[in-house]
Amino acid sequence: MTTGTVAVSGVALAGCATDVHADTVRDESTNTAPVTLAAQIGSRAALGGSIAAAAISSDGSAGTTLMTTTADAPPLAGKVQVGLRVTNPDVSVAPNEPVDIGFSLFNEATHEPLANQLVKVQVKLPTGWATFKHLYTNDQGYTSYTARVLTTTNVTAIFDGTDALQSAHAANDATLRVEQPAPVASHTRGAIIDDVNVDVDVPLPANSVGEKAVYLASLQAGKPYVYGADGPSSFDCSGLVQYIYRQLGKTLPRTTDAQFAATTRISMYNKQPGDLIFLGTPGNIYHVGIYAGNGKMWVAPHTGDVVKLQTIYTTSYYVGRV
Repeated sequence: MTTGTVAVSGVALAGCATDVHADTVRDESTNTAPVTLAAQIGSRAALGGSIAAAAISSDGSAGTTLMTTTADAPPLAGKVQVGLRVTNPDVSVAPNEPVDIGFSLFNEATHEPLANQLVKVQVKLPTGWATFKHLYTNDQGYTSYTARVLTTTNVTAIFDGTDALQSAHAANDATLRVEQPAPVASHTRGAIIDDVNVDVDVPLPANSVGEKAVYLASLQAGKPYVYGADGPSSFDCSGLVQYIYRQLGKTLPRTTDAQFAATTRISMYNKQPGDLIFLGTPGNIYHVGIYAGNGKMWVAPHTGDVVKLQTIYTTSYYVGRV
């Protein structure tokens, strides 16, 4: 997972869905959204013991979609059986140390490499495996990405197959073992999300739901704003919030006003990463974002823009805790 780039910009108001309730399943996005996790989210996923404390960065294009990994389908007549494996399945690293994770795709019968094939990289969240990166194999049937983690993390890969090739699941998972736990900040902690430095000016528990929400929001970076969209390939502001917290087992209403009513009011001076930033007035909340620390929030801003890390551009807002 190599660090990519996300612009930190601007002052823009969002038109958010005010009466959209359907949870429509959409195709995976292929937007480029390389990410280095800012918060701690760990364990057999991009998030340590439960999803907290891992930092992942990447350099390919990625759409993040939760899914349950199933066993490979039985061989189909006329299709080539495919092998897929992690080339370095057990790696020990220091916190935030870069390490290349490789995958090899090959004809299982002849062991010839399968070039120019799409491999989906997955990380396991508490709610299931999540595809966070799409990679293509080279002439040697090999592909890789650079990862950085803060706690032990497990990654795997799948191949969906083609008209001529069987689908496959990696025969082994990659386990990135962190040699020592990442420290939890007592005052200010610097983190990196898509090459954007984010200083969190509050003490953070290692496994907070808020940290997990910030991480998952960062994985959506670069996906387009679409009014009424609730993921996974596009979002409006309240759709993004609902989608993120649904992955963490939290049920939120679909609209900004309803989300405002469903959350606990927190003083703006006591807000923490993962809290929701509401713009507007009670009964007329027109925008919402996920607080990421240092006066910034993850948002789906408006038509023509994409999910991004953005400065809270007003001093008049409400804070809600899920």
